[in-house]
Amino acid sequence: MKKKPIKLFKPFVSNWARWYTLQTLRGTQLAEGPRVKEFERAFALYFKLEPSDCVALNSGTSALELAYELANIQEGDEVITPVLTCTATNLPLVRRKAKIVFTDITDKLLLDPADVRKRITTKTKAIVYVDFGGASGTLDEVLAIAAEHNLKVIQDSAQSVGPFFRPRADFVCVSFQAIKTLTCGDGGMLICQDSLQARRARQLRWYGYDREEKQRLGDTDLVEAGYKYHMNDIAASIGLGNLRCLHVIASKRAVSAACYAQSGLPILVYPWLAILIHPKALAIKAFLETIGVESGQYHYRNDKYTVFGGRRDDLPMMDKMENQYLLLPFHHDISMRDASNILANINFYLWSNA
Repeated sequence: MKKKPIKLFKPFVSNWARWYTLQTLRGTQLAEGPRVKEFERAFALYFKLEPSDCVALNSGTSALELAYELANIQEGDEVITPVLTCTATNLPLVRRKAKIVFTDITDKLLLDPADVRKRITTKTKAIVYVDFGGASGTLDEVLAIAAEHNLKVIQDSAQSVGPFFRPRADFVCVSFQAIKTLTCGDGGMLICQDSLQARRARQLRWYGYDREEKQRLGDTDLVEAGYKYHMNDIAASIGLGNLRCLHVIASKRAVSAACYAQSGLPILVYPWLAILIHPKALAIKAFLETIGVESGQYHYRNDKYTVFGGRRDDLPMMDKMENQYLLLPFHHDISMRDASNILANINFYLWSNA
């Protein structure tokens, strides 16, 4: 009998999420309504945040778009951002006609604070910090550098939400996309340190209106052009149900995390990703594919894409690591046996091709 393939990612939808969604579908409100507010409050309570500072959106990308708007990034402003990230981090900067200043990574695939410091100029407006795989090991150093130079920090925490998530930057952008640890099917959250900025974000997410005021008073004046970035009650219902089970999801992921961490192989085990670092990473990927195990790089150096202006020649660690990282299956449905088999096959390949 052919073995069932092991997927790199797999969505988690709890029974609570199904129950909340069914109740919403039985009601009369599907667009942004009471469930969105309830989700914002529940999210804030879980992570010990102020509900008024949490703005639920239709995607993590929308959170980034609004964060760049609130940080007042304009045409010609320099923004320091990691070269290794999802393209969603940097595409909004292209649309704003900002000058993207790619910075190098460490050997742990995180933003390199020393390289950030070297790239700051009088035109630098902000620093984007990406929690790659949900890890933020160099964030404290970056925050200190930003404070020295009075720069805003936008934290792309698209991959970070888990029981120990802790937002720390001026603007923190979260994703609830389908395969994230906490999913709404799709959705996002913008967390602001400044309550006035959060209020503005809440208006900008729905054309520029204060939605509650408009519902109370009827048509109101628009003073700023907004977007259609609001979350709907269906997505919020999925999020509410899954949030109730976040500790369960984390405990399931902890099984494979322990296997990978104790394997003796060079594997970075981050909150959302388990990443093998090895010179033969791409050959290992091809081998795993033959036995039904999905793996991959998933995120690539952004300067390979024409839209970002072409490849840079001043990113030595990125050059070194470019073909040496491989994402391994790491989600709630990876059992200890699955993880052990994956590791055994990697070891077999390395032994066979020594």
